Amino acid sequence: MTGQRTAWTRLRSAMRPHASRGNLLPGLLCALLGFAVVVQVRSTQDAGLDGLRQSDLVRILDDVTERSDRLRTEARDLEETRARVTNGSTGSRAALDEAQARARVLGILAGTLPATGPGIELTISDPDGKVGPEVLLDTLQELRDAGAEAVEISSLAGPAVRVVAATSFEAPTDSGGGDGAGRVVVDGTELTSPYRFLVIGDSRTLAAALDIPGGVLDVLRQDDAQGVVTQRDRVTITSLRAAPSPRYARPADD
Repeated sequence: MTGQRTAWTRLRSAMRPHASRGNLLPGLLCALLGFAVVVQVRSTQDAGLDGLRQSDLVRILDDVTERSDRLRTEARDLEETRARVTNGSTGSRAALDEAQARARVLGILAGTLPATGPGIELTISDPDGKVGPEVLLDTLQELRDAGAEAVEISSLAGPAVRVVAATSFEAPTDSGGGDGAGRVVVDGTELTSPYRFLVIGDSRTLAAALDIPGGVLDVLRQDDAQGVVTQRDRVTITSLRAAPSPRYARPADD
């Protein structure tokens, strides 16, 4: 028995990983590198916040809090919808109602239905023609990140364009301009300054997102332009987009 135990002891010892100098050195270097990266990231984040005023920090915190509340509300709504459509006796009717409601929501998101609700009006005046399509695109992205559900952009006295997922912003192909007023082509429609965004969503969150340090309003001021945000209890968007017909995509087989 003693010889058998000795054999098992030797076998376990042979299979046990041994730390050698060659193994410890790379591991130590990796640990030090990871620690340095974490410290650098933390220092960068702290430095970025340290330079802000207390009012700016409060505004950023409010924006994050409102976005978090909105996501919790959406999650709760989805849970309630799931409970309704899976209920035995009333599930079929609830599923039909949910499908119709979903079709209306998709129509608003796709721009094929008019929309109304609370939101903001953003007017951008660009007397020197410095606001290019990239600034308007960044503005749209900020609005979407802040929860914009429907967006329309127009000239104050010109045509309106319903903004959807595939909307494009481009500079005019000609080099004219004459009076120096800004011009931007949105989905093939040329718009001139002042530009007007009509946006449906939580008005406080949308306004706060545009006014954060380094945000849209700051960028406009750096370009000698001006952005004016007006919160409204009701915004109505009437411009529509024709539903595109897919050329290649087809419903996938179940």
